[in-house]
Amino acid sequence: MADGAGELQLTGERTLPGISHENYWFMRHVVAYEYALPMAGGKRVIDVGCGEGYGPSILASEARSVLGIDIAPEVVAHARSRYGSEKVTFEVMDVNRLDVPDSSFDLAVSFQVVEHLVDESGYFNEMARVLEPGGVAIITTPNRLTISPGCDKPINPFHLREYTPDELAETLRDHFEQVEILGMFHAGWLAANERVPLIDFIRVYEMSKANPRYWTHRLLTPLIRTRDFRIGTGDLAGCLDTVAVCRTATAGS
Repeated sequence: MADGAGELQLTGERTLPGISHENYWFMRHVVAYEYALPMAGGKRVIDVGCGEGYGPSILASEARSVLGIDIAPEVVAHARSRYGSEKVTFEVMDVNRLDVPDSSFDLAVSFQVVEHLVDESGYFNEMARVLEPGGVAIITTPNRLTISPGCDKPINPFHLREYTPDELAETLRDHFEQVEILGMFHAGWLAANERVPLIDFIRVYEMSKANPRYWTHRLLTPLIRTRDFRIGTGDLAGCLDTVAVCRTATAGS
């Protein structure tokens, strides 16, 4: 990738579109962007930790403008090349020190980011700072109870911290006026898979090719669509991802 704008390689640190065996994880990200889309209508949006850039592109179908930020220059170069437009821009920034003025955005999204951060000292504060009074932040992160069940340390080597839904809610209430905690759950045939498991999405990468579930995963994973997930209420201890919808204080409150 000599010019910094070529195709990104799948490393496990961030998900990418167009890779069949990665489709389950990619769709979990897309579901979050589709959930945020109605709240983006006509708004100024910042995507904190935007990764490959497909998310800002999705939001731009409704938003007035979208700024995607990421710490990796080669990722930002790729995103600019593939998704940049008059409405969608990308910049290299540290999520703990966003180089934008206070109250610059109406909506902030940050999906599957905090679990990767070495330092989160300013991450939540910065999202609250750059929002207008009454602005909304939507944050998702894997539920520690389901992504690393029974483990004190994250199973995923790229995750440095994981939260339960209650832990995330407690943390966010120090930074936002209102915090609503929802969950992402399987729906459709993925919900049925929980009852009679054909695929173990978390453990599949540890499986030998001699394991029949490995090949079932390769066969069925490309068929997954966003309709196979839902975001809402339910048993949050069993949700896949915790989805936090946060609001800053309104002016004068």
